[in-house]
Amino acid sequence: MRTALQQLADHGQSPWIHYLARDWILDDRHGLPRLVRSGVSGAVANPAALATALAHTSAYDAQIRTLVPLLDDAEDIRRQLVRVDAQQACDLLLETAEGTRPLNGWGPMDGWVGVEVDPHCAADPAATVSQAQRLADAVARPNLLVGITAGEAGPTAIEEATARGLSVMATAVYSPGRYRETALAYRRGVERLLNAGGDPGTVSSVASVPMSALDEKADLRLRCVGEHPELVGTLALATAKLIRAEYLSVFSGDSWSRLAAQGATPQRCLWSSLTVTDGRQSDVRYVEELVGPDTVALLSPHTAEAFLAGGRVRATLDLRVPAARRTLAAHVRAGVSPKMIVDALERENVRRGVEAFRDVRAVIDDKRALLGTGAALRW
Repeated sequence: MRTALQQLADHGQSPWIHYLARDWILDDRHGLPRLVRSGVSGAVANPAALATALAHTSAYDAQIRTLVPLLDDAEDIRRQLVRVDAQQACDLLLETAEGTRPLNGWGPMDGWVGVEVDPHCAADPAATVSQAQRLADAVARPNLLVGITAGEAGPTAIEEATARGLSVMATAVYSPGRYRETALAYRRGVERLLNAGGDPGTVSSVASVPMSALDEKADLRLRCVGEHPELVGTLALATAKLIRAEYLSVFSGDSWSRLAAQGATPQRCLWSSLTVTDGRQSDVRYVEELVGPDTVALLSPHTAEAFLAGGRVRATLDLRVPAARRTLAAHVRAGVSPKMIVDALERENVRRGVEAFRDVRAVIDDKRALLGTGAALRW
């Protein structure tokens, strides 16, 4: 009998896991290999998970002990730890790409591993692309997605990285307008790659659309105004359905068909932050309401296990799109501006991302103090 995650794949949706940690990647009984057998076909690294694994396990101690005499900076050590994790996950998940490769070069729908660049330079496209290139060169795997924040400077960085032949995961896409900008930037990058003699079939892209953060922010505002309980918990799913409509618009028509004929693949929507924080609602509510073709569901380990235990799979993503437009309009009438929410979330996303990377470096510094010190050697 096929698992619930495998049934998502039957509907054209790729279930990925939002977690990577050293021992867990290769733990055949309890870790990533078991979830792969259950249907997981991709992974995205989580800086918070890395910080926790560093602080509470000894999984990274041996590598850190080796690196301490060579590197004198916590950021350099972090890069090395992330490089090994990404390589191990890429090698494992590469096997899931079998049978999904298009005729023209690399570009499977599955088997990808996403790793974000440090968002501290999110406002500087050139610095972001430099980081992305450095990460891709260090990992040196064809199924790596470099994560670039899709804020105001994001589309410029995404276009340039794609034009260089990098596969990109656009992160923190909170609105249909931002998705359209991100998708068009990817298209321009693909066109530039093709015009420079490159193979568009060698790159891929996803756009990460966080769900729970949208609802949390909107619902907080709704509680403040004290009315419209019928709108609680509705903004995220409505936004996702309208982003899906933008996807269908951007990746259609004659000009896209010409790129697709050269091997280009569309930038898929990746539904993220699917953990439901409202205890009155089902743990798998977001997953069940976003099932649709040519998309990715990014699950925390907890949500993946909950969905395996009792998730229902049916095509839901393309239902009730007109109602989604009415839902956004109703939020505006209620005094809850989706644009203000998106602007706030984009700022918070960068801040929290910077803090997460800083936390990793702080834990590494603590480990270095325990394991020794040494001179510098950078890659």
